[in-house]
Amino acid sequence: MVKLKTFFHERINKLREEILTPRKAKGLLISRSDNFSWLTFGARNHITLNTVEGVASILITEDSVILLTDNIEKERLKSEEFYSDIWDKLEVLEYNWWEGEENALSRLFIAPAKELISDTGRYDTSNLNSRIVPFRYALVEPEIETYRQLGKDCDEIFWELMPKLSPENTELQVQGMFYEALAKKGIEPLLTIVFGEDSSIRYRHNLSRNITLGKSVFVSVCARKRGLVVSSTRSALFELNNELIEQHRKNCYVDAVAIANSLPGNRLSRVFAEIRRAYKAIGYEGEWELHHQGGIAGYNPRELLASDFSEYVLEKGVAVAWNPTITGTKSEDTAIVGEVPEIISFPEGSHWPVIKLNANDYVIRRPDILVL
Repeated sequence: MVKLKTFFHERINKLREEILTPRKAKGLLISRSDNFSWLTFGARNHITLNTVEGVASILITEDSVILLTDNIEKERLKSEEFYSDIWDKLEVLEYNWWEGEENALSRLFIAPAKELISDTGRYDTSNLNSRIVPFRYALVEPEIETYRQLGKDCDEIFWELMPKLSPENTELQVQGMFYEALAKKGIEPLLTIVFGEDSSIRYRHNLSRNITLGKSVFVSVCARKRGLVVSSTRSALFELNNELIEQHRKNCYVDAVAIANSLPGNRLSRVFAEIRRAYKAIGYEGEWELHHQGGIAGYNPRELLASDFSEYVLEKGVAVAWNPTITGTKSEDTAIVGEVPEIISFPEGSHWPVIKLNANDYVIRRPDILVL
């Protein structure tokens, strides 16, 4: 396998050649948590989950790669976050926490605001993040391996917890159960939302409430590890409801169409058009208007949403997470684009009951609704 340091060098060189050098800047400062994790293959520069910008930065110049970090974080970053073959390629500029990063930069540059560009705009630098974002889309094999394990872990958590639920559980209780299970595996719960019977009809984004589940439930997670985010949903019934089962399976068909069309060379807008046609084919033509349908995933739950205006062309190694909904049901998993799409959060070895659907000459596996 190609060593991580080789991929790391490729990413550094790409940033130099396509971002830094054309703008004749002396340095590019990477501080956003998503870009930091992408560049380092999973190192975290964040402390709180809700942060966009972290407590450490990577400064790329024409001839060096420098980690800027304070005296609080340096040893933790070295021991817990960075792969050794990447750490060994870094120069480290450590500063005292009370001095701040801007003062540290002033040791290197006379006028950081004029000499540097960044992915945040901090210190009055020019913000080039929008140019960096597309670099994150196509993943390489070490990232995909990490993603596969994360997807498997999430699928196992669903299978562990969903059969234990009862109609008397509250949405908040279930949310807490998932928080605990994810944390035990070192997974960060960016989003865990629980839809009981009432919420599934009422809201597309239900922030879990202190109400009992009732006759049905589905749980959606956006779960992060090594910077990568898996999005996945599982559904269950506490009493047989053939109408809802049929609706769920139709919903899964739309998802299967989206996955089956997530192929190298297809524009995101083309996949979106197929999703709309699938809704019409199952008799729910207007439902797509009530919620976004998903799109490219990776170092954020969604890096780019699909629409009629999404001109991005899919390539091998891109992650997608589609989430078609019909009022009361939802289907969602994360997949890797290839000649045959690989659904990493619903692996072949899953214990969850499966529906097999034909779409675009592929047989696509989707999780059935579980009757408890």
